Parts: sequence; C-alpha cells; structure tokens
Amino acid sequence: MMHSRLQIIPAKRPSQMTTVRLLIRHPMETGFRFEVNGSAVTKNVIHTLTALFDGKPVFKATLGSGVSADPFLEFQVRTPQSGELLLQWQDDAGETGEAKALISLPG
Repeated sequence: MMHSRLQIIPAKRPSQMTTVRLLIRHPMETGFRFEVNGSAVTKNVIHTLTALFDGKPVFKATLGSGVSADPFLEFQVRTPQSGELLLQWQDDAGETGEAKALISLPG
C-alpha cells in the first residue's frame, strides 16, 4: 500500500475549478541505478494516475521515469456540484493506491 497526502482547495462556486494537491510516497526507481554488487535496481515508477469525480473521469496523467521520488502533483478539476473525488494510481510492480475526499461546495 502506497501512502499519500491529499489536499483539496474547493472552488468558491459550483462549476469553477477545484485545486487538487497529491503527494505519493514512492521511490520511483528509474532502472538506471545499480546496487553495490553491480546488479541493476528494477525499474518501478508510478505510470498512471486517474481522478474520478462522482464516478466520472475528470483527469488522467501518464507519468514516466523523469518524475522524482515521492512525487507531488497539483492539478485542477471542474466540480459542478458537491461530491466525491477519487484518485487512483498504479506502478510498474502492479501495486496500486488510492485517495479520496468529499468536496463540499457552497450554494
């Protein structure tokens, strides 16, 4: 299980942009590093991140080996009403993680 921290800055009104900040604890091994004995460290990066708002996809990112360890991502999504935001990601080893938050908008 990958640990994460999620911060939501909700829109001031419905249909405006909500800011999402996500920090994922992950080593993001590029496959270019070597152990002391000379063996290569297996590549293992988070390759896919998706965001669903009330079950509908609102954001998708494809990440690569150029992203640092413990990646921090910030993006915006349009939130037409209050609802649940679900973030899901997967790495090269098949490990998955998720974070979710309820977004309450005024009005």
